[in-house]
Amino acid sequence: MKVSLRQVNDGISVIDLEGDFDLYSSPKAREVLLQLAKDKVPAVIVNLDKVGYMDSSGIATLIEALRALDKHGGRLILAGLNAKTMEVIKLARLEKVFEIRDNEEQAIASLKS
Repeated sequence: MKVSLRQVNDGISVIDLEGDFDLYSSPKAREVLLQLAKDKVPAVIVNLDKVGYMDSSGIATLIEALRALDKHGGRLILAGLNAKTMEVIKLARLEKVFEIRDNEEQAIASLKS
């Protein structure tokens, strides 16, 4: 999996994930997400539009990041989930735990409002 980090306006960090978000690749995303939480960034958008598959370790990574960011009042928003990744979120009954937006633009707009 490819993990890239970029900054958009007003302290919003966007993590773009590409490939499978599974047991073998989730440590890469975890490292970046937890560093952002440690740095106390105000908002992180995880862009999943190029993730074809996500398993329980991907979900565990996202939950850990959500908790870490929440400790300092930071927000985690998931954006661009396809039908398969959204199904995994729903199976775990986490669609109300995570902030989920259709795409990155909606996620950024929700942070500004």
